[in-house]
Amino acid sequence: LFRSPQWGRRAAGPCVTSDMAKGIHQIEGSARLFREIFQETSSGDFGIQVKDGPLFRCHSRILTASGGFCGKVRQFGKLMNRSADHDLIPAPKEYFKLMGYHRLLEDLQSIQFSQPVERSALNAGSITSKLNKREDPMKPGFSTAHFIGGTMGTVKRADPFFLAERYELECDCELMAELLRFIYCGKMAFLDQQPDSDKEAEILTNKMLNICFAAEKFSVDALYEQLLTWFGKRSFYVVGEENFADAFFYLQHFEHQATEEHSRNVLIKTISTDMLGNREQFHAVTRDSRWGSLPVAFVENILSFDGMPISSETEILSLIERWNANADKSKSDIVRLLGCFRPNDETKVAMSNWLSLMGWVDSKGHIAEVPGLEGLARIVNGKATKGKKPRSNLRGSDLEEAYKAMAAEKAQAESGKGEDEVEATFYHYRGKQVLAQGCSFNLGAGERLLQADTIRDSGLSRLRVALSEPRSLLWNPEHEVFVGLSYGDSDEGKYFGFLCSATAFSGIFSLRALASAAPAPSSPVHITGSGNKVEFDLGLEVQLHRVDLVVTCKLSAIFKNETITEEVFQISYHTLTEGPGLRYQVVGTGLGKSEVLINLAWVSGGGHAKEKEVDYGPIGFGEGDY
Repeated sequence: LFRSPQWGRRAAGPCVTSDMAKGIHQIEGSARLFREIFQETSSGDFGIQVKDGPLFRCHSRILTASGGFCGKVRQFGKLMNRSADHDLIPAPKEYFKLMGYHRLLEDLQSIQFSQPVERSALNAGSITSKLNKREDPMKPGFSTAHFIGGTMGTVKRADPFFLAERYELECDCELMAELLRFIYCGKMAFLDQQPDSDKEAEILTNKMLNICFAAEKFSVDALYEQLLTWFGKRSFYVVGEENFADAFFYLQHFEHQATEEHSRNVLIKTISTDMLGNREQFHAVTRDSRWGSLPVAFVENILSFDGMPISSETEILSLIERWNANADKSKSDIVRLLGCFRPNDETKVAMSNWLSLMGWVDSKGHIAEVPGLEGLARIVNGKATKGKKPRSNLRGSDLEEAYKAMAAEKAQAESGKGEDEVEATFYHYRGKQVLAQGCSFNLGAGERLLQADTIRDSGLSRLRVALSEPRSLLWNPEHEVFVGLSYGDSDEGKYFGFLCSATAFSGIFSLRALASAAPAPSSPVHITGSGNKVEFDLGLEVQLHRVDLVVTCKLSAIFKNETITEEVFQISYHTLTEGPGLRYQVVGTGLGKSEVLINLAWVSGGGHAKEKEVDYGPIGFGEGDY
């Protein structure tokens, strides 16, 4: 309703373009009037009073020329009496000193000349004058009326500073002053601010975000556009990678609070294209643990961007996998994102392998008939992205670094020297015969999976387990899979873990704690999956041994990053360090001639974002004497 021509029609005042808005102060000399808005004797007729703060006496002619600012003040502000009693309103100078707004104090030059004599600096030290303070009968708007006698026969002086409109706003006083500075002067000093420390960079990021939100709310379009450009093009180099990532996710969350649809669209375009326009910024966002919290529609918008800085389409599969790191996304959402993958002859093989690991496509290329996979056939045969060229937008050093990273990952996978890869290797046994080695298996009756490496130290580990029956639409209720730990020789048969099985309700699975020392499984806890697949994490905590050489271990079942159940068991220190140790183990029961597809992977990273508490204070960084 209150936007400039490129944003739509404004109801308040003439329409101006962004370039015109930036030059208003030059055309009308409004910059010279900015410092006047803090004066009690200002010629301004439009009052903006911050709640429990000072009154800004602005000029409606200048505010109207800026666009929809006046309309938004009327929309969000509380209408007040047009006569302002400055004895009851905090003086700007005292208020700015109290709040630490040292930068704004520079704009209060000669403000004491507009103060009444009772508040003059020359009278500040007189205790007698404060004790005998009486209302000045010569002040503007003075009236002899009082609550007993009423207004009959009273005398009232004229108020030459009577306002045409006056509104009270619940907002940050400093942010409002900066918005008014931009409207009057066409500049905002913090766009050129260069922080000298990490804390200053964090403070600047927070303040720029708040000013950006306020500029959108009050329709200061030119400033809003400049701030979005700053976030998209400069913020990464000014405030650093960590603060840039924070700003990205704050802005993404703000899209739901935007007051107008067009400003929301511009915001989405900025954060999904400009802020991801180069490899460094793209890497900072997609490697952040909060990447998995983004909504599917927003991620789809990013992955559809033609200028995305990737070396090949195979990176799309990695981004989708990282987005689903907590295994909490639905099949339909993952298929929706796969629609952004643009395959060619080289990348079709990578996609087929990826879909096979998910259990969605068999060795013959047939798609499983599972709810949620509708539309996958069009993606596999390339019809979904027909006419769209595969992307390879990196050049020069960025491309070389991407190739080096891909080569390092490939070498690590082939050599098996990576710590995660060594620990993620499992052996597939039938009796004592080893059938296969890896992390994806078809487990049959009389077979088991056993971790290749042995856990012998205290610490934490987390294993992701995906169980599925791709050849059947629904999980067979007679099939049960034990997932847990083995801590004895094969002859001893010592184990502890959870028995996973389907319930009478489709897509609902139960987990029951089961131990070799217990006669029967415990009471079940329930998790959700699809008709023929369930996925959850096992978390293991091996504590330090006690003085009696007993080691306490905690095994927990984690679903959607929440601990569903936690069980405690104990082993001897000798068993951990010199005996069989601890190994993850998977065993199927009641399978008959059927097989269950087991996918195992270690979970690393993707934890909670680091919580920070910062006292942001005012925008200005330095203190001075005024």
